[in-house]
Amino acid sequence: MKRESILFCAVIGFVLAGSGCASWQAGEVSLMTKWGEGVTPENTWQQYPRPGMVRDKWLCLNGLWDYAIVGPEGQWSGGRVENAKYDPLLKAAPQTPANWDGKILVPYCPESSLSGVGRLVRPHQLLWYRRTFDVPGAWKGRRVRINFEAVDWHAVVFVNGTKVGENKGGYVPFSLDVTEALNGSGPQELKVVVWDPSNMGDQTIGKQALPELRKGWRFTPTSGIWQSVWLEPVGDVSIERLKITPDVDNNRVKVRAYLEGQAKGCTVEVKVTDGRRTAATAKGSPQRELSADFAKKPRLWSPDDPFLYDLVVTLRRDGKVLDTVKSYVGMRKVDVARDRAGLLRIMLNDEPVFQYGPLDQGYWPEGTLTPPSDEATKFDVQYLRDIGCNMVRVHIKVHPRRWYYWCDRLGLMVWQDFVCSRKFDPNITKESAAQWETEQQRMIDHLYNNPSVVEWIVFNEGWGQYDTERLTRWTEKYDPSRIVTNTSGWTDYDVGDIYDNHDYSFHPSCAMAQDVGSRAVVLGECGGFYTVTPGHTWNVGEEAAPKVDKTGDVSRENYASGQEWLSRYGIWLEGLRLLEAYGLNGAVYTQITDLEHELNGWLTFDRKVSKIDTDTLHEMHSRLYEPMTTRDLGGRIRYSYGKAPSGWDAIAFNDRKWKTLAPAKAIDNKPVIGRKKFDTNTLVRISFDLDDVPAGDVALRLAGRGRYEIYLNGEIVKNMTNAIKSGYIPATSVVLHDEAKGLLQRGKNVLAIKHLPPVLRNKMEQSQLEKFQIYDIALVEIVTN
Repeated sequence: MKRESILFCAVIGFVLAGSGCASWQAGEVSLMTKWGEGVTPENTWQQYPRPGMVRDKWLCLNGLWDYAIVGPEGQWSGGRVENAKYDPLLKAAPQTPANWDGKILVPYCPESSLSGVGRLVRPHQLLWYRRTFDVPGAWKGRRVRINFEAVDWHAVVFVNGTKVGENKGGYVPFSLDVTEALNGSGPQELKVVVWDPSNMGDQTIGKQALPELRKGWRFTPTSGIWQSVWLEPVGDVSIERLKITPDVDNNRVKVRAYLEGQAKGCTVEVKVTDGRRTAATAKGSPQRELSADFAKKPRLWSPDDPFLYDLVVTLRRDGKVLDTVKSYVGMRKVDVARDRAGLLRIMLNDEPVFQYGPLDQGYWPEGTLTPPSDEATKFDVQYLRDIGCNMVRVHIKVHPRRWYYWCDRLGLMVWQDFVCSRKFDPNITKESAAQWETEQQRMIDHLYNNPSVVEWIVFNEGWGQYDTERLTRWTEKYDPSRIVTNTSGWTDYDVGDIYDNHDYSFHPSCAMAQDVGSRAVVLGECGGFYTVTPGHTWNVGEEAAPKVDKTGDVSRENYASGQEWLSRYGIWLEGLRLLEAYGLNGAVYTQITDLEHELNGWLTFDRKVSKIDTDTLHEMHSRLYEPMTTRDLGGRIRYSYGKAPSGWDAIAFNDRKWKTLAPAKAIDNKPVIGRKKFDTNTLVRISFDLDDVPAGDVALRLAGRGRYEIYLNGEIVKNMTNAIKSGYIPATSVVLHDEAKGLLQRGKNVLAIKHLPPVLRNKMEQSQLEKFQIYDIALVEIVTN
């Protein structure tokens, strides 16, 4: 094994036995899932790769291929490059390697354990593949297409020495007609050469990074072929792709069949069945969209009832069948509309639906971006349904098609990120912008027919962000059947359907709905609590000191065990439930699994341990979708400004000279306690009587930017900061922990809040000084239903 390979293996956590040998052997990795343990060259990814457009005949090319990495070894020192100028495959025809380095198991990338290679590919290198295949005799007279589900990044394909095509784009499939390059009989030679500059290029990259350029928040790169490769026979005229649009309002499904070849004289027939009988049909020209109308109201798709209609599309000419493909459709409608309280809600089939699920970055310890098997893919989706999630956010990655198929089948809504280019790059060239936009359009086409995909997220936290308004409006126009977020996180622009902020504090805030115009409010990232599970960490022996401060504000908490996490997680979830009253529509917990150095998953990276019991998580998460009943503890609210007098937080303090405020009954966009001066404290006392200590949780409802100290009966119970850097009015809910609730007593009680003067750090905060006021304040009991 070459020195470069040994060094890299030490970085990513595995050592290869027999790298460069003729036979395949998976690398010894620090973690491996049970599905990875069962992978062999004979069984790797044998399922039909395209469940949304199925033909009967196909040939899988996954398995052992020859590979070679050509170019100097060693780390890259050339800095960032513009792909259009540097890409070696654009400059000259590449020369086939004189020698091959060994065997690679396709579709796993060379950086992965399951590939059997364990080597990096850097910008000054090319990655070559070679194998042979035989065309089945039954395909004689048919055209043969080769399909690559994903190759990162620029791939050139040769059959029998003839170039048959190329593709740029690491996350979307492509297909090439190889018929003219085939020999009349016998073995056919297939070669693929790939250039992948990883995070040094300006292409769509996501969170991949070379290890020496990782900077802590990114992960092992993926180069070359990383999803299935397969062949299929088609006629001279065939269905290239389908565009299937459910139209719930009009009880119909619209279908457009795009053809490859001469369409003159062709007719397309659409048949929709419910498993027993025909539900709708359509027939017409392939030049237009067809409408298959249901005789009665169709059964709608939802997480509670993920019903899929079967769909068959047949292409005919003069009565002769030229092509037939099988698909499916989920009849669902997603949009944003106001509820009875006037708050904007995400609607599924005209009903508001609160959405909760994880950030899914799609990494596997043995396969990097490639799941070890279809069974593993299904496990992730089923696990989320089992723990009570109805949504998942796919974070700057595109999964294999079968993952989305399982979301469709099992009822998991998907928020799909566009995959970003390199982070915080201010130099978006005309060429790189055109390439990025082409790849995102192809991704929309690629996932358009999946009913589970309900939202597009154009940018994340400013990564590679440019022309936000134009690109968001383009996305809305190109696919009006889904909702669109312009940016998840900060760097928001007033466009799209969703206002999405990130908040990793223990008491996360969302934007007050009235502060963001005509958009629905979500928390696109939150939580992220670290829990180390010994024996199940990517870095062997990794530790993380517990970090829990019930009174302070430590942002992401660390826990010593799943049991300790459980004791805090319920309080955190109750806080999310309370935010629904402010207009919160959904929240994304970071994340589904641990991931290399990140230890904040519900599952360990090897998927062998759920840190909190599955049934317990299901019970806790299910409450998020139930109506919440709260009881205002009422009392007298008085406030003042200035330095806090001695004993001001105690029950006995005389506050009769303070101003009186009626308890807030409605949430609007006006301060309930207005500040005329921002260089001093705002002091608030809520005095209330209790006949008995409340049985349910007690929470402070609080809206307004800034720093707060919260006292109960003279004892401090919380120091917190409420979204100082945000561009919105933040609303939060502080559920009192058990020790704080223990301070409540029968008779008189006082909750005292000190709102400290703002520390203005930039011009944006200075321009939004009025948001450092209190817009809502109330003490409530959460009534157990």
